[in-house]
Amino acid sequence: MWAFTATYVTIYVTDCIAPGKELISILGTIILICRIFDGLSDILMGLLIEKTNSRIGKARFWYGISIIPLTIVFFFLFFVGGTTKLVAIILISIMYFLFTVIFYTMNNIAFNAMLPRISSDPYDQSNICTINSIFTSVGGLVTAIAVPALNYLGGEDKQSSWTIFVLILIVLALIGQLICFFKVKEKDGIVLKTKVREKGDLSKGLKALLKTPYFYIAILMFTINYYLSLSVTSIGKYYAQYVLNNENIYSLFGSVPMVTMGIGLLLTPLFVKKFNKKVTLMVAISFVALGNLIGSNFPYSFIAGLIGVLIKGFGSAVVMSQLFTLAPDLVRYIEKKDGVRVEGLAASANSFGCKIGSGLGTAIVLWMLSLAGYVAGAESQNSNAIYTFISLYWWVPTILSGVLLILASFWNVDKKIKELEQKELSKQINN
Repeated sequence: MWAFTATYVTIYVTDCIAPGKELISILGTIILICRIFDGLSDILMGLLIEKTNSRIGKARFWYGISIIPLTIVFFFLFFVGGTTKLVAIILISIMYFLFTVIFYTMNNIAFNAMLPRISSDPYDQSNICTINSIFTSVGGLVTAIAVPALNYLGGEDKQSSWTIFVLILIVLALIGQLICFFKVKEKDGIVLKTKVREKGDLSKGLKALLKTPYFYIAILMFTINYYLSLSVTSIGKYYAQYVLNNENIYSLFGSVPMVTMGIGLLLTPLFVKKFNKKVTLMVAISFVALGNLIGSNFPYSFIAGLIGVLIKGFGSAVVMSQLFTLAPDLVRYIEKKDGVRVEGLAASANSFGCKIGSGLGTAIVLWMLSLAGYVAGAESQNSNAIYTFISLYWWVPTILSGVLLILASFWNVDKKIKELEQKELSKQINN
């Protein structure tokens, strides 16, 4: 449901609702505002879970009560046919806010919070996360099959096509979530071993985090990475249809890179062990930049595009896995430098960057479609629209990949920690 919403709300609005460019631009702004609120709601939901005590558990309680409203809101997000276009945009905006900011946040944060409450064994937790990642990737394939499925059901401009496909997704989602709720239970015997914070630790940790440049580098890297992901998937259908003249190529470009992504994930531990995290991350970003550069130079070539997305797939999987190690790096650095741990605060860099990057990815696509004069359902588009499709799919990602590479080059946390350890050792020897 999440993968489908993040990618296809844009296509649903432009091709099925087909409002004027002013309304499309307004919706893009609303989506970005929703994602900013979404970043804040993660923190509030985490606090709410910690304050909850129920007979079915802290996190499982909220996970359970989120399932039905999440499903209902998801359905009506893609079921606003039969109304005026202005009313449709208003309803989509309300449903998008409820889905992303309220119920998906409740569902997803509670789901992740159940992990340390069902097992305290690191090996168990690692296995659970691995299996979760596999099924997350499988669920994400909906972005690749949705276009041909919608066309088979009658076309992207028909409300009935969207309704049938969304109902299929709802059935699958309900089966998975209900199995999880009824079969996965929090265990009373598990007690999280956490350090009791002294008074003032939170304030000290926040000040330490805000004054280190690595915190802002982490936010920027997450923002750029998630912008690249969402903007490319959001504009990909238009690029395939009007530049490569075959709408089904969008599905191909979305599914084939799964092969190289899998290879990248398998090789990541070997790369990190042989080199280090920083080198691995920079090499992976270089693959992403290379794939985008190939596509940018030959934007009308199917073969060049296929080679580009395969190379990007290899690099992007490694980049994603290594970006999630930035928060633990921040925790170690600040603990060594300022003597305070900031696990939750450091993780906020990941969450905030993800939400803002995703919001920008969708919003900018809607803004640019409006400015370029995109006409839904047209056999062809004007030259401004064509260049917009190419720019958002290849040229902008090429530039941002270079920026991401520069940011990664400044990530010297391991070096700084070693320097601090050497100073500490020298001080002890002198004493």
